[in-house]
Amino acid sequence: VACLMPTYISKASVRQRRGRAGRVQKGICFHLVPERMMEVEFSDYALPEIRRTPLEQLCLQVRFMNLAPPGKGGISKFLSKALSPPSAVSIGNAVRLLEKIGAVTNESLGEELTCLGKILSTLPMSPQIGKALVLSCLFCCLRPILTLTSILSQR
Repeated sequence: VACLMPTYISKASVRQRRGRAGRVQKGICFHLVPERMMEVEFSDYALPEIRRTPLEQLCLQVRFMNLAPPGKGGISKFLSKALSPPSAVSIGNAVRLLEKIGAVTNESLGEELTCLGKILSTLPMSPQIGKALVLSCLFCCLRPILTLTSILSQR
């Protein structure tokens, strides 16, 4: 499960929340942020979630569900059709990391899921942590690795 990093809300969200106060019943909206900070540090609109989260798990799931066209660059082609697509660099980095950990075959071989990749695509965690869990089962050291991965996956 991808987790978003805590960030300030956008100015658009502030206006929307202000508009909700008092709509159904009497209410007041408090923003516990200095006005100057809101002007300087808050962005006008929030970035789409697909641009804020790690893409590795999404790439695995896209390939696992056969949503991406087969062959080289299929994952990138599919994700580029999103309303606010992630950058090509982000997608490329995610696919390279998946190749590095052995979840997908080399780009020249078509970015197909390996046996490990099929398992990782079903786990609700980052592929690196998932690989550690899978390998710990194979090497009969699940207990200590389970402790470590639960600590690492806590955000």
